[in-house]
Amino acid sequence: MTTVNKKKPIKTAVVVTYVIATLLLIAGWFVPAFGYGQGIKLADSMLFWYVPGILNAFLFPYLGKNLFIGTHIDKYSLPGFAEFESRVIPGVDIQIIALMLLLYLLITVLAIIFLIPVALGKKDKKTSLTCAYVIEGAALTALGILFIFSAWETNLSTTAKGFLNLICVFAAVLVILFVQSIIEKKSYGVVKMFLFAFSAAAFLFAMFAIDKMIAIICDTFKMSNVWEAILNAFNVDGGLYVANGTAVTGFNALKDMIGGMLSGNSSAIWDGDAAITANIVNVGVLALFAVLAFNLIVDFVGLMAGNKYNKNGVLLTHKGGKIFGVIRYAVALAIAIVIEVCTVVDKSMADGVCLYFVVVFILINLVIDIIRLARVPAQQRKADAQQADVNMHFVEEGMTARDDEQTEIISEGAVAAPAYATSAYAADATAAQPVEPAAEEQASEDEQLEIEELPEEGAEEENAPYVYTPRPVVYNGPTDAFLDTLTTEEKIEFCKVFLDKSKGNLPAKMPEYEIGGSNDDFFPAIFINLGRFRAMLTSSLLRKIYKYLNTK
Repeated sequence: MTTVNKKKPIKTAVVVTYVIATLLLIAGWFVPAFGYGQGIKLADSMLFWYVPGILNAFLFPYLGKNLFIGTHIDKYSLPGFAEFESRVIPGVDIQIIALMLLLYLLITVLAIIFLIPVALGKKDKKTSLTCAYVIEGAALTALGILFIFSAWETNLSTTAKGFLNLICVFAAVLVILFVQSIIEKKSYGVVKMFLFAFSAAAFLFAMFAIDKMIAIICDTFKMSNVWEAILNAFNVDGGLYVANGTAVTGFNALKDMIGGMLSGNSSAIWDGDAAITANIVNVGVLALFAVLAFNLIVDFVGLMAGNKYNKNGVLLTHKGGKIFGVIRYAVALAIAIVIEVCTVVDKSMADGVCLYFVVVFILINLVIDIIRLARVPAQQRKADAQQADVNMHFVEEGMTARDDEQTEIISEGAVAAPAYATSAYAADATAAQPVEPAAEEQASEDEQLEIEELPEEGAEEENAPYVYTPRPVVYNGPTDAFLDTLTTEEKIEFCKVFLDKSKGNLPAKMPEYEIGGSNDDFFPAIFINLGRFRAMLTSSLLRKIYKYLNTK
């Protein structure tokens, strides 16, 4: 999984998919499928003919009359399955479906206008993809609300047939949104797609009689016996749950409870005379609806939200977002399980097959986010390595003669004193015995300066020079796989900085180096704080640390 931002989005793919989405939104007005199966003739089933009727339906409660009149308007007035008058605002009648159709019309016009910024938008500012997401997201939202209220007023079958043209547009635009998300976010986009799909499935099964649609599909393919066998095997009926022998969907329960509240019935949700299990189920259905709707909205926004990168283009892991995902899915699963337990305990109720599907879909989302959360440490290490790579490129490109002048490998007084390390990890100057230097250390020893000293007073040869050759540097400290890759001088340098800390204190949150340990967090931290360590470490040691980091 890549962690470095490499000039996303891909402009051509975004433009092509957005043009297709725009053509689909336009096609929704002209494909003759509006009112399919609702007694509307094919010639009259083009949604474009109904634009004046839609305006009349929406404005009539406010104007008290139709804005448009005439034979055409009478013929193409808004059909009954597309009318739903609601009082979301007390005292104000709102034709919800007409309002959503007007929004769909506005979005279609804006989609055409937005072809300009999508085609001409700058790649580095993501203008193209942002404009595409705004239009497509708005269209899907408007159509989704339309379908929900239509199914609320009529039923799922009537909605599916009456708005067949718009359902096809909705499905196609949603697929395009999936493609764009994957193009932008790669594997993250795939995960986001599945999270949204399962959240949408959980919401639909909780609210509607999806089991009836499954039965119709099975019957179409001559598999009705298979579906009945599944229901019998699990000993369940249709709907979200069964109360007094009647299958209840989430929306039916909500309509009864909300209708009771609007009529002043305070016991519509919690009835003191009813069994406590029935009251818990009522509250559970409301809570489940709220949490599933919330999850659906969050996952829909997440589908369109881009990856977040730091200033160096390294992908941020967003551990908090994954924790939040686990919590919200866990809450939904807990509510669904409470409803299921109550239906098992109360003999007047029974499980519905839709509740089983809800539990399965929520559980899948929960497992996905738990896996994503468990992978955060590995992703963080990979991101740190990428950050180190960015920093190391900076080091390599910024190498100058000044870097090669960082020659105080052993001690600041190396020229004035014998070249013995003063670190606790080096041999004592008086105790060390000369040894043959290793092959990899020979070059550095040959480069050590010979210091000429004046002969002592009274020497026999007054002008004969005395040449002093220092003993080889010896490292007697502990070692491990990484330290074995260093020369003696580099070992002493490393130990002075990171173990003895004789060169100065390390950053506050810098992990300690553990000899023989994994040190997965230690090495990336060096390059995260590279500005501080460049003055303390030689270039050769930095390169070996970077090389070792890339092998882990």
